[in-house]
Amino acid sequence: MDALLVSSIFGLGLLCIFDALVRPVVRADPTAWLRRAGPRSLAASFGAAVAYAGTGWQIAALAGGAVGAAVPGMLRRSREERARLARREAIAEVCSRLRDAIRSGIGIADALAHVAETAPPAIRSDLRRLVSEARVSGLPKAAHAFADRLFDPCADLLSSALGTSERLGSRNLSEALDALAESTTAQAAAIREARARQTRNRVSARIVAAVPILLLLAIRRANPAYLAPFQTVSGQAILAFALALIWAGYVVMRRAARIEGGTW
Repeated sequence: MDALLVSSIFGLGLLCIFDALVRPVVRADPTAWLRRAGPRSLAASFGAAVAYAGTGWQIAALAGGAVGAAVPGMLRRSREERARLARREAIAEVCSRLRDAIRSGIGIADALAHVAETAPPAIRSDLRRLVSEARVSGLPKAAHAFADRLFDPCADLLSSALGTSERLGSRNLSEALDALAESTTAQAAAIREARARQTRNRVSARIVAAVPILLLLAIRRANPAYLAPFQTVSGQAILAFALALIWAGYVVMRRAARIEGGTW
């Protein structure tokens, strides 16, 4: 069993050495690397310690470390999805407010300044920066920079409408903002509904993946002698294969629940 663990660590070491030799030389910021690797390392260590304490199996410790290392990335992606949805809804609200302000006779510059002060938190700072830059470099250039910062298709459309506001005129601009607000609101509602279904599917995938592991832990606690064959090298290999199948099934179920189009 110890030989299996040593050979696994030795193989991972050889893989790291090979990767270091063939990877192109890139100037990396050590601080940034520590910021990225820190949560993963802590989560991996915690997962490995919990798995080994619960089972006493080296393979379980490796699997627990792998799962723990993956958790921070999943949490980060979930936060990014929520932030993108919040920006999409905020853009729709800003379009509606700009449309109403322009229809009431307020100029585009004053309307932008007024909306920026009460804009949704998701894009408030970017909208205020847009107003400040528009006073210095002009609205078209500032709107283009605004779209680059948000990196959202609806922000690109809003930027295009604002950039051509002088040529469109107030009437046409308000109509364009009206259409953009309606389409963005509809898209945000559809994405929110899709994310709700995606969340349910992800929970189902986690339950399906966790059931055999929890059952194995329950058997080990109730009757450790029943799982004695897993203490051998061949038993650890079989356990590793079973865990790999569980992980593969979980990944497939998550991919099936993924919303197509990373930028929506």
